[in-house]
Amino acid sequence: MSDEENVEKLKEWWRENGRAVIAGLVIAVGGVVGWQQWGAYQDRQAEAASVAYMHFIEARETGADADTIARRGQRVLDDHGSTIYASMAGLQLADFQADATDGEGAAETLRWVIEQGEDKSFRDLARLRLAQIHYGDDDLDEALSVLDGAEDGPYEARYQELRGDIHAARGERDRARSAYEAALAAEELQQGRRSLIELKLNDLGGEVSA
Repeated sequence: MSDEENVEKLKEWWRENGRAVIAGLVIAVGGVVGWQQWGAYQDRQAEAASVAYMHFIEARETGADADTIARRGQRVLDDHGSTIYASMAGLQLADFQADATDGEGAAETLRWVIEQGEDKSFRDLARLRLAQIHYGDDDLDEALSVLDGAEDGPYEARYQELRGDIHAARGERDRARSAYEAALAAEELQQGRRSLIELKLNDLGGEVSA
């Protein structure tokens, strides 16, 4: 086949397929540009969330008035709920609310972290703190209900210890002993808490394994 024939075939192929090739290139380039723009947008969102979180922490550490602290903390949750900063702010805000004797507000904030938080470790910690609030309010059924939704993780020993406390408060000694024993068997249990749980177990007539 001569060069002229090759050129003619190439022209014919281009007439038939050129538009599709161009369209594919446009889509590909658009996809790359779109992905880059999305990445830049995410970076801007993360930076904005970080700044909002630092403003909230600054308000707490500098002793700003309660309304300012609460407003800045809530702003992180409302405006940056899909970032890890929202979970961190939620835990801090709930702590502030609890210190201000706003147990209902603290519970609501912790529920937000449990349901919408991005990081499992923060969700687990929020669950523990929420159950502790209900236990402190003598709402034992609700405290157990919160713990029932817990998954295995670094707070398993604390979950079991709190279950033991709740069952002991309800006079359910066998269940309390079982929970304390499960807490003692957890790998992540720290020595200081181990001694405390052993005392609780002894008070219920349980035996501590050597």
